[in-house]
Amino acid sequence: MASYAQDVKNELARLFVDDKESLRAELLALLTVGAKKIDGRIEFSSTNAAVARKVIILAKKFFPNVKPEVAALRRKKLRKDLSYIVRIFLTDELKNFLAEIDSPDSLKRTRYKVAYLRGAFLAKGTVNRPEGQYFLEISSQNAAMIKFVHNLFEKLEFRAGFYQRKKFFVVWLREADSICDFLGMVGANNAVERFEIARNVKEVRKQVNCIVNLETAALNKAVDAAQRQIADMKILIAKRVPLDERIRETMKMRLENPSCTLAELAEKLFISRDGLKYRLKKIHLLAKKFGKR
Repeated sequence: MASYAQDVKNELARLFVDDKESLRAELLALLTVGAKKIDGRIEFSSTNAAVARKVIILAKKFFPNVKPEVAALRRKKLRKDLSYIVRIFLTDELKNFLAEIDSPDSLKRTRYKVAYLRGAFLAKGTVNRPEGQYFLEISSQNAAMIKFVHNLFEKLEFRAGFYQRKKFFVVWLREADSICDFLGMVGANNAVERFEIARNVKEVRKQVNCIVNLETAALNKAVDAAQRQIADMKILIAKRVPLDERIRETMKMRLENPSCTLAELAEKLFISRDGLKYRLKKIHLLAKKFGKR
């Protein structure tokens, strides 16, 4: 079963916006964030076949003379998933394309920034399932590219964090609203719907648990109070303390109904809750007085 992150990538990998320059920005992110330069070639790898396919489609679209090589390797560590390798010869045309990232006019429009972040997420991003803790990350060993990604997040008014984890540099989102906004911005509409449903379910469960905990605490408090009241009454009975009729009536009703709340006991005695509290306080003071004898 595919993870939530893989589902998001599958959705985004099949999204081709009707804007050539945005697609160009997305390819730029895929290759600058997700690829390495090795022996005169640029090498992109992903465990998601749809993402690798998108790299090939976009590369052929913008560089018709380029013929990408594709290989599938099974990883030896972790879950031993297939890793798809896309190798492209580093022509002068491709070098110039990759150098565009350093241009002052690069990604000057908002939709180009969004497209670049979509490509960066496809290349090196992950997002936790919404039923668990909220986090979305984009990581790479290329510090300059991740700092560039972080800068784009800030320009688009996302509160993104940045830190180094061993050899990797990571930009992250931890707030549910930010993650949902990001997924919606880059076009993962199905993922957003699932995210919102899961978040609503979590919120309802949280509220229900809160109510149950409060009710349990109130019940425990009532049980403890009833036990203390019964203990006081047993002292008065054992000491044969003379009591007026109202106190005897209250003691009888409590001993016969040890699990009743104050409100329920007051109703049975046809008195107010404050009146019952007064009687129980009097019983406690008497038990304290005669219990020491």
